[in-house]
Amino acid sequence: MSKTIVLLLVFCTIGAFAQSWSFKVTNNAGKSATLPITGYKRFCVCLETTQTAKITNTNGGVMKLFSTDDCTGNYAVLSKGSTRSNAQWVNSVSVGVDGIASFGPTQCDPAL
Repeated sequence: MSKTIVLLLVFCTIGAFAQSWSFKVTNNAGKSATLPITGYKRFCVCLETTQTAKITNTNGGVMKLFSTDDCTGNYAVLSKGSTRSNAQWVNSVSVGVDGIASFGPTQCDPAL
């Protein structure tokens, strides 16, 4: 019985660290890219060099949209399953576990 409980705790812990987050960015031409992120953290993703006509929170937790390229300053919240049109002003997004500081961004490569 105790071995079963220990194994269950191990699998739950592994699952927590393998949390998967994702969001979709669509440019003006309608081309889209889904950006997957894995880890039990909160991540800042730079989109400064990406054309962001629309952003969809497919599974980004409490997603925050920033006009800065480093997830600082004022932000707009994008709930899971929601899409933000006219998102050209968005230069970075914060996705993942809510209530903790964002990690990154480490680079600012174009997604589209």
